[in-house]
Amino acid sequence: MKNNYEKININILILISTLLLFSFKWIISYYFFKDDISLKIIFDTPGDGFFYYIYSEALTNLNFNPSFDNEINNLKNLPIPFYSVLIPSILFSILGNFSILILEFICIYSFYYIFYLILRKFNFPNLYILFLSTIIFCIPNIFEYFNLDNIPYLSAIYEVYNLRFPRPLIVNLFFFIYLLFFLNLDLNNIFNIKNFLTLSIILSISFSSFYYFFIIEAISFLILICIYFGFTELFRITKFKYYITFILSFLIFSAPFIFFLYSSEIDYKERLYLIDLDFDKKIILLKYLFGKILSFKFIIVLLFLSILNYYSNKKQTINYKFLNRIFIIFLSSVAAPFLFILLSPQTGLVYHFTNLIVTTAFIYLFIYFANLIYNLNIKFLSTAKYLGIIPVFILILFSNFHYYNSFKKKNLDLNYSSYREGISNSINLIKRINKDEINLLTFSPELMVWSIINGVKNIVPLSGQLVSKKHETIENDLIYTFKFLNLDKSSFLQFFENKNHQWRLFNSNTQLFFWGRYSASKLKTINDSLNFTSEELKVINKTSPLNVQSIAIPLEEFDRLGNKFENFEDKKVSKPSIIILNNDKILMQSKISKISYSECINLSTENIKIYVLNKLVELCQEEF
Repeated sequence: MKNNYEKININILILISTLLLFSFKWIISYYFFKDDISLKIIFDTPGDGFFYYIYSEALTNLNFNPSFDNEINNLKNLPIPFYSVLIPSILFSILGNFSILILEFICIYSFYYIFYLILRKFNFPNLYILFLSTIIFCIPNIFEYFNLDNIPYLSAIYEVYNLRFPRPLIVNLFFFIYLLFFLNLDLNNIFNIKNFLTLSIILSISFSSFYYFFIIEAISFLILICIYFGFTELFRITKFKYYITFILSFLIFSAPFIFFLYSSEIDYKERLYLIDLDFDKKIILLKYLFGKILSFKFIIVLLFLSILNYYSNKKQTINYKFLNRIFIIFLSSVAAPFLFILLSPQTGLVYHFTNLIVTTAFIYLFIYFANLIYNLNIKFLSTAKYLGIIPVFILILFSNFHYYNSFKKKNLDLNYSSYREGISNSINLIKRINKDEINLLTFSPELMVWSIINGVKNIVPLSGQLVSKKHETIENDLIYTFKFLNLDKSSFLQFFENKNHQWRLFNSNTQLFFWGRYSASKLKTINDSLNFTSEELKVINKTSPLNVQSIAIPLEEFDRLGNKFENFEDKKVSKPSIIILNNDKILMQSKISKISYSECINLSTENIKIYVLNKLVELCQEEF
């Protein structure tokens, strides 16, 4: 007898699931933290995703090179990942800070619907599809709850889909759309204008959002054509009209991103871990990747997937042709880093390529066994087919319990809650001050981003990821700030000292302001320097060339920065009107002039100290 739930419109089921996953997260957040929505979207965005809100803000205001410094103009552009922030910027222009909530709702619904369309190709029933989609969506919460997200390789599965902005929240949806397009291709009619126009749009969006997907998608399409038509078929004169259509439309749709890419600040791109690939660096990366590919672990995984795919073709199991196409995408992800490194003069974070090998392998295995379980009718494992909506709601309940548990832990963490409360008090104070009078000094990344997207025009210093200033200007801002706070050279250098952090050298302050400039691994150090302490060199030499997010400053750079600090002349005219310092052992040593500034004692917390010009101190006393 057909399950009654199957009669329910799939759109209603997806809508209910989306509402339950979306709403409870924000309800729980409001339950534990009463802060403003403009701050909530920053603190409750997973990981460091809130940094990327500034691209949406820039696109919304059509201001691609803001300096947030009234004494600096005419910067080069930010390299805005155009399509990954286009929709958010449109929503932001209409709905303001609430746009992030609406965006998250749209993306969760879109994730469900795209996966529904993908899995319908395998003739799965609606509830089975809903169950499978919910499993994939809940994987990050499951991994976090059982502390699996830091295990090598499993952490890559965590990135299949989650709510981090804009990737995977938005960007991975584009990849899933390509997967749907790839499965829908009719091999008997693959060469037509519609297919190549659609392909060009999808690839240009991927290229402009996350080029790693673009490489995999392009390779997989070429492999599909070569397998079914032969390599020589690609060069038939009758096919050239399709290639011309593809190239022209790809260039047109990619034009905005190409513009931002070539008009952006070189120093900013270095901070985004963009590395020039000379012959030696190519060899280092290729040797490392070949070592991984030839490792026992990978060979076992490759053999396992190949045997599964061979068996599926040999027996011509149900849906084997669709499984073949997903297997092609997996093979494309294996080939992608090698082809890219060989052909490209530059690279970004190469580990994204290796993570995507794990991601595509997981997608293949997940759909393969979902197909096997459904069609073999394995009694125990196919429970979801017979229990209706119950397994879906159990997963959603677990996910919401994880949200509750996570927010509860944060609320009980006195350092976190004190920090968040202090930032909340800070923004309430800032809202009372005329924006033209605000000159903000802060080291809080959350407050930096909040200030940018809420119209504060003067913020010094700023994270190197938030502004397209040159390295030299960021150094100047930092030295000016330290001198203004009456901190000496020793404090300045100590603020950026190299530290051992798990598997790498890392200092969150160095990352916040310089990011990839001081990347330190087998692949790269600044100016290829080896002038580190012996202990630091040991760590660097053990750090994978893929892990360029290891950060360390060489000794000669410390000397240069120290000399610059001593000889620095303060040329800034404007002074901060509001100073907000987080509880850093060095920043807490600041000696702020009591002649000009007063502490807002009733607004400061253990982890956030707030100071304002004396003329503004009355604003601290008023109730919010």
